[in-house]
Amino acid sequence: MTSALHRLSLLATGLMLATAAQAQSYSSQLLAFDELPKPALAANLPDGYGGFDWSSSYYYMTNEVTGNKYLAMGSSNGTYWRHSDGTPFYFDGIDLWSRRGLDATGDVYFVLYLKGKTVYNGLTDKKRGRIRFTGAPTMARPNYTGLVDYVALAFDSNGKDWNHLALDNLRIRVTSPAK
Repeated sequence: MTSALHRLSLLATGLMLATAAQAQSYSSQLLAFDELPKPALAANLPDGYGGFDWSSSYYYMTNEVTGNKYLAMGSSNGTYWRHSDGTPFYFDGIDLWSRRGLDATGDVYFVLYLKGKTVYNGLTDKKRGRIRFTGAPTMARPNYTGLVDYVALAFDSNGKDWNHLALDNLRIRVTSPAK
């Protein structure tokens, strides 16, 4: 009886150690862009900002009233970010609004990838895929909560308002192996 309990105890300890080795810890990050230097008008987002690779389609600006910095899109699609070291992360949302105000007619959607495969396409998500933006910052998040390693943001609609899209407060959780 004692040897059976001993073997069961060893098995349980082994399972706990294996589970602990596979455990992940999550570090929440908020990229608000406010520590960037004030640009004369607009400036390209620096390579590697916040630990991410960014497409050249993003530039940052300063709100002259609040002093806050935010991103603006420089093209109508193909704008993306991905973690520089390839670490998958959780994309928890980003604030979107139109610098043009309430007369904006555009909408945007996310396409999310993991290991080269599409895990979410906002264009085909009928519930919450396409996000209409207005003059007020609104938290936008995809209808997907799993890991990603690449986020694309695309503009859909009349093709005229993409340069008015503003983004701020990127919310992510980066995974790292437990130690």
